[in-house]
Amino acid sequence: MHKLNFLNPEIISEISKKFPTPLYVYSENKILDAISNFKSVPFEFDYQIRYAMKANSNINILKIFKNNWVFIDASSEYEVLRALNAWFLPHEIQLSTQEMWEHLKEFLDAWVFVVATSLNQLKLIWELAPNSEIWVRINPWVWSGAFKAIATWWLTSSFWIWHEYIAEILKLEKKYNLKITKINLHIGSEKTPESWVNTANIGLDFVNIFKNCTCLDMWWGFKMAIMQEEKTADLNAIFAKVNEKFSDFYAKTGRKIKLEVEPGKYMVINSCSVLTKVVDVVSTWDDWYNFVKINSWMTQMPRVTMYWVQQPIIAINNSKNTKKYVVVGHCCESGDILTTKLYDQETIEEVELSEVNIWDILVFEWTWAYNSSMCMKNYNSFPEVWEVMILKNWEIKEIRKVEKINEIWRNEIEVI
Repeated sequence: MHKLNFLNPEIISEISKKFPTPLYVYSENKILDAISNFKSVPFEFDYQIRYAMKANSNINILKIFKNNWVFIDASSEYEVLRALNAWFLPHEIQLSTQEMWEHLKEFLDAWVFVVATSLNQLKLIWELAPNSEIWVRINPWVWSGAFKAIATWWLTSSFWIWHEYIAEILKLEKKYNLKITKINLHIGSEKTPESWVNTANIGLDFVNIFKNCTCLDMWWGFKMAIMQEEKTADLNAIFAKVNEKFSDFYAKTGRKIKLEVEPGKYMVINSCSVLTKVVDVVSTWDDWYNFVKINSWMTQMPRVTMYWVQQPIIAINNSKNTKKYVVVGHCCESGDILTTKLYDQETIEEVELSEVNIWDILVFEWTWAYNSSMCMKNYNSFPEVWEVMILKNWEIKEIRKVEKINEIWRNEIEVI
C-alpha cells in the first residue's frame, strides 16, 4: 500500500470542503525542490534546463519556472503564445512542432528559437529569416523506453529528420549559408548513467559534423519512480558521466559545448495529487471482482489509458481492514479503468486499499505530467474541474476555476 506524498488527511479534509472533488492539488514546494535538484548537479560546462510545457501549462506553474530561470520547450505556436503571456522572453522559448506555423516569421524575428523537424521546415525557416540561428532535431534510430508505442527514436516516429538525411542537411547548410547551432535529441525515459553516456556519444558525433553547433539538447526523459518497484534515475551519477564525455570532446576539438536538458516527468510528476470521491462500490458474481467507482478518471487523468502506466492510490478513511479492488472511472467507456497491469491495458490488476465506502476520498499521487494538460475534457459532457495550489507558505489558492455547465457549449452555433 502507498503513502501520501505532500498531503495529509487534515489538509485533504480542508481542501475538499472548499473545493468539491474531483480536483487537482499542486505543491509549489515540490516544484521548487525539483528545480533545485537539477540546478544543484555538478556540471563543468554551460548548462540550461528547459521545461516541456506540454506536461502542464497553467500560468502559475509557468511563472514558477520563469522566476527560477528555467526556460521553455514549446510543442506548438499556441504554447509559445502562452509562454509569452507568462512573461517568458522570446529567446527563453524553444519551439519544435509538426506544423508549418502561422506566426513563424514573427517568432523568428522576435528571436524565439525554432527547431527544424523536417527538411521542408529547414528550408522554410531560411526563407522567412535567413540570418537566424537554426536548430535541428535528428532521429538516429536508437531508442529507449518502456515499449515502442512511446518510442521517440524509432521508425514509427515522424517528429525528426532521419539520420540518413544528414548529408542533405549539410547540402542545405552550404547552399543557403545556414547557421545550425544546436542539435536536438530525445530517447525516452532512461535511468542509468551508461545509457546517457551512449546518448552523449551519439549527440556529440552529430555536433562534430556541424561545425557551427555550440549546443546539444539531449531532451532526456529522466526516470522518476512512481510505483514502489521502480527505480529513480541518479542525477549526480548521470551528469558526472556525461560531463566526462563533454570534457573529452573539448579536449579533442577545442569546442566547449552547451548542454540543454528538458526533464519532464522527473521534474514535476510528484508535484500534484488528484482528489476523487468514491461514488459506488459493486462486485461481480461471487466476489470475482470488487469495483470501486469514482467521480473522475479519463476526464482528469488520461495518462493511465494513454501510456498504460500505474498510479499510486490511497484511500482516506479510518478502516483497519484492507481489500483488493478494481478502480474504475465515471465515463461510459470500457477503457476507463485505473488498475491494469503495467504496460498492458488488456489485463486487470487489482490494488489493495483500506476497505472503502461510498463518499470516501481516493487520492491519486504523482499526477502532474500529462493529466490536466491532456485530459479528455467534456467527454460525456463532464466539465473541467478545479485546480488548486498549496503555496510555499502553505496557503491554499485556486489556480483554475471549475467550468460552468453552459461554458461547455458556449462556442456551439445553433443552425437548426
